[in-house]
Amino acid sequence: MKLRWPFFGVHVHVPKAIRALAAGLIALAGAIFLANWLDRSQHLSGWFFIDLATIWLWQLYLTAALVSTGALVVNKLLPDPDRTRLETIAYAYPVGVVVFVLAMYLGGFLHLFGPVFAVALPTLMLAAGLPHAWSAWQKARAAGTLPRLSLTGLPLVCSVVGVLLLGVLYLGAMSPDAINYDASWMHLVIAQDYAREGHIVGFPGDFVLNVPHLASVLNTWAFIVPGLDMPALRWMMALHTEFVAVVWTMVGIAAATRWLAERDVAGTWAAYLLFPGLFVYDHNIGGAADHFMALFTAPLLPAAGRALRRFDRRSCVLLGTIAGGAVLTKLQGMYLLMPIAALGVGRAIILLVRRRRGDGAAPSLRAIAIGMGLAAGAVLVVMLPHLASNAVFFHNPLYPFATDIFNGVTDPRMQAGKVMVDWHWRAPTVLTERIRSAIELSFSFSFIPHYSFINELPMFGSVFTLALPLLLVIRGARRLWMGAFIAMGAVFMWAFTYWVDRNLQAFLPVLVVVTGAILVRAWEMGWIARVGVAALVLVQVAWGSALYFQGADRITGAMHLLRSGMEGRSREILRGHRSQYVALGNALPKNAKILLHYNHVSLGFDRTVYLDWISFQDKVDYRNFRTPRDLYDKLRALGITHLVWIQSSGRQAPSRQEEIIWGVFADSLQNRQQFGEFTMAPMPTTPPPAEAPYQVLTVGVPGLPDGLYPIEMLSSSEHLPPTLRFNARPAKTAYSPGALIDEAKVVLIGGSGGLDAAANERLGRDFRSIPAAGGARVLLRR
Repeated sequence: MKLRWPFFGVHVHVPKAIRALAAGLIALAGAIFLANWLDRSQHLSGWFFIDLATIWLWQLYLTAALVSTGALVVNKLLPDPDRTRLETIAYAYPVGVVVFVLAMYLGGFLHLFGPVFAVALPTLMLAAGLPHAWSAWQKARAAGTLPRLSLTGLPLVCSVVGVLLLGVLYLGAMSPDAINYDASWMHLVIAQDYAREGHIVGFPGDFVLNVPHLASVLNTWAFIVPGLDMPALRWMMALHTEFVAVVWTMVGIAAATRWLAERDVAGTWAAYLLFPGLFVYDHNIGGAADHFMALFTAPLLPAAGRALRRFDRRSCVLLGTIAGGAVLTKLQGMYLLMPIAALGVGRAIILLVRRRRGDGAAPSLRAIAIGMGLAAGAVLVVMLPHLASNAVFFHNPLYPFATDIFNGVTDPRMQAGKVMVDWHWRAPTVLTERIRSAIELSFSFSFIPHYSFINELPMFGSVFTLALPLLLVIRGARRLWMGAFIAMGAVFMWAFTYWVDRNLQAFLPVLVVVTGAILVRAWEMGWIARVGVAALVLVQVAWGSALYFQGADRITGAMHLLRSGMEGRSREILRGHRSQYVALGNALPKNAKILLHYNHVSLGFDRTVYLDWISFQDKVDYRNFRTPRDLYDKLRALGITHLVWIQSSGRQAPSRQEEIIWGVFADSLQNRQQFGEFTMAPMPTTPPPAEAPYQVLTVGVPGLPDGLYPIEMLSSSEHLPPTLRFNARPAKTAYSPGALIDEAKVVLIGGSGGLDAAANERLGRDFRSIPAAGGARVLLRR
């Protein structure tokens, strides 16, 4: 087609394609001119936008690979004509994540981690999935069924508010300020170590690094992808991967809510705003694994409904794949699997009864067993790389658990299942009391927080609990009852095991879906019902409005980083994040092995790290050390090359024995370097002298009667459950503690301790002070 173009009064016929080309070239020339002009005052190399654009381009590339491959798999498993497009893409992203992570495991086993693999893997996934995606798009275009966005009324309002607060959530997750404690201890550290070594490794110095960590395997990609030349940018890449997963979780919420409510209602994904804890520290996007597990949970509802309808083989494989992804991310995935399994058993019984009564359409026992077996088998296949790696590294596929079975460890203080979980938040041990408290907590969990960082204020969102009674007046709500059973079953399993609110985030989308679906169905019942529903929602939103901005410090950090781009200081600011960690790691050789004393956080060291913190590892047990020489011999056997500790952390050591042995050993270390709060010293080449086991005199120390103790009697720790502690008693006592000074290698003097003048004079002459943070002075014989 040719168009008339007036040019000096003459109409010239110019093809539209030529005009479009000219327009593009003119605009491009303008962009180049503007960029060159701005480059004079601010060099392009310093633009933060370039780094941020690099991150987002890689994220879009990865997302396209995951969705295209996931959709291909879903189409093979669910060719059902009643599967909607929204349901398809809700399955596609989490299924694509599972495929990607399994491929990452394979690449890690083959020592392929590096920039080439980081580019090749999503490229191969795109090549596999794009033909199917193109075909689906062509068919939809020919049939005139391409998706269109048409929002009006209340769905439009909900979606606009939801998008705005999703933007707030993004600002709180954009910069390295968002990285939380657990991410800098384990989740991102695992990815960092995989990338540094170029393959999958074990972590013998830390229990929690060896439990399932799908998110860390996925985030390894962020640490090996090319184009990011500083650690902070790789941390940001991981945070952006988590944010993208949260966005796709919203897609899953929308699809599952429509399926559960059996209504094609838009805007329901914004029901997440009724659960403002998502914006609060330790629940927010921070580099941990909770939101990656949450990605799998909303699609589990329609997947379970499809699979349990007739135990169709393909549907069961899809259910098992998604469930396996949840469990591979966090063991708390079992919270959801237990009620789904209970529903499966109940549904199987109903179908078998129907078949026995002559319903030929009901599946046979064999068909049901095969379906259940395929679902369980799919979970096992997804978990297999993790189980296999633990079997190789620790001769125990369930490590760090079941060490009494696989590794012969009978000492309960060295078994992760006994000590790793903070005993303060465990459910009661007596079964009847545990069941009673779990039932009570299942209905009160959102009103009475546990392990909260905002002064024990309710922040999880109580609309879920308060909306459940509406089920009694909603008709034709079989799916709603199923969703409520799964949701309450998951909450009950949480309350039955470990009362840490953060773990509720792992299956929060299920609660969001059930809440949204109930409110949609209740809204249909008339204006009186709408008044009540609106009041319930408005009260929750009014309360939550203060919580939506709990991450103001993180948002401020992101805004500061964005503003600094104009001044060319963004890279300087990024280099400042965790700079002492990075500087310490850079000061060490690549093959260094660090013992990080009584601390967890190591992101940025980028070196192999062992912990000595009781309850989180089984390699360094201070109960076995009677002298510093014993500790030295153990560290040398582990291959430790450097020691890192905080000189004045202000925290009391887990046990007095550890405080003394470590304090004396650390006091002798030479060639120290300081990196912020961290002190670093190389492992001595010359061991401490061999000595007799320490005898410790205590004077005025709370909880320890005055007297002389063999040092192993001071090994009890309040970090352990009460059943694994003991009350220390001195081996010797005297009318005056000063009479025992001659037999003591170490003296502990508490604030209430008192010695006569002669004893104090002998202490000053024969002993010297050792740095300690346990509220008692530690004196070592000279």
